[in-house]
Amino acid sequence: MTRTNISVDHGIFEEFSLEAKRQDKSLSAFANESLSTMARISAGGGNPPDLYRLWTSVALMKQFDAITLPSDFVDDLIAEQYAVDKEKLLSKFRSLGSRLVVVLKIAAEDLNELARLASDFAWLLPLKQFKITRVSDGETIEIGVVGAGRKIESTECSFEFLQSILSGYGWTVTKHELGVGTIRAWASKRSSKW
Repeated sequence: MTRTNISVDHGIFEEFSLEAKRQDKSLSAFANESLSTMARISAGGGNPPDLYRLWTSVALMKQFDAITLPSDFVDDLIAEQYAVDKEKLLSKFRSLGSRLVVVLKIAAEDLNELARLASDFAWLLPLKQFKITRVSDGETIEIGVVGAGRKIESTECSFEFLQSILSGYGWTVTKHELGVGTIRAWASKRSSKW
């Protein structure tokens, strides 16, 4: 085994050392395992921030007990259920948003962090864009979503889900525009501070 010295920031070394101890591994074993993993990921075109985003995404998805299905399959199921009982289906999406916002608020305390979290998840989901901007009046935000379904039925369900999430963060949708896969909405804060 080759012995090499690496210069590491003191704070990072402390975190690394504590984690090795927590996992009951020697510093050398933990360093070899970590460096080997990063070398393989990098050789495959990945990088450390990608690995961290993946880990964060998977950890959050475990909280939701999520399963991954092809988006066309999900869109077809939604369209079929929409034709049978539109109001019941939309109600299920509102309920889903209300339940998940509790977990989302653990990972993202406010809408700024939620937008960042959404961009971290974008590569895992059909979601292409989730953008929140403050409107010039200072009391309103505009939310733009691209990739919210491949049919108007699934886009409408995504909008109901989004409204529930925004409501959980204290925002009320005041106006919206829907297109296949796109949502543009404006919302106002129920209290005065964002």
